[in-house]
Amino acid sequence: MKTTYIMQKEIRESILTSKGFLWYTLTSIILSILSYLFLTNSELSLLDQGQMLYMIMNFITALGILMGLVFGSDAFAGEIERGTLEALFISPVNKTEIAMGKLGAAVTNWGIIFVISLPYLFVVGKGGQNLLIGIAYLAILGTLLAIIFSAFSMGLSARIKSMKNSLIISFFIFLLAGAPIFLSAALRKTWFGMILDLINPFADAINTFDSVVIDSQGFSYQAGRVAIICGYTLLSLWFLKRSVSRLEM
Repeated sequence: MKTTYIMQKEIRESILTSKGFLWYTLTSIILSILSYLFLTNSELSLLDQGQMLYMIMNFITALGILMGLVFGSDAFAGEIERGTLEALFISPVNKTEIAMGKLGAAVTNWGIIFVISLPYLFVVGKGGQNLLIGIAYLAILGTLLAIIFSAFSMGLSARIKSMKNSLIISFFIFLLAGAPIFLSAALRKTWFGMILDLINPFADAINTFDSVVIDSQGFSYQAGRVAIICGYTLLSLWFLKRSVSRLEM
């Protein structure tokens, strides 16, 4: 119940605000532009539904990660800079419950992004045989990635106690995580590219989307990558708990 209270508080103060609605409006506008280009541009429209669906899934996932990192950077460092952390600490809620409440709000933020994206996924992927299974994988892996990057950013925020520095490091992590998207197919087949793909949970997710949506491969092909993402999820939760347990005023 205490965790739920913290989560509701964070949702009211961070999501159900003018800033939150601005984020979601911009998300809808960007997805509208992408969908329009996919369906009307003479070159992009030549892509099959699977390829278009895969590309827009990558964008939605990256957006969810980015917003999770921003949300996490503010979680504790922002409270310290605003002078509101002490009020949380003297309330009858322990540090782990505070962290889990804030993480729950971050995952709720991803859930809103996912719901906003659904109409665009159906429009772009209409007629594709792997549309529903692709959306299911996006929901599951997107949620796990939201937990991973939000929890990591929150833990970093608790350790550094500076929102600016937490944001800088978080954006660097975001760029590093997104590197596989910008690597050529030849480079991704080198030992460096394969290692980067293996240890990067975002790369594991987009490779899974590729395998499911474009290549129509079953879960047995995805099990290894999904297991790595689940491992990162547990590791990020452990990092968050350890970081918050050491947080003092």
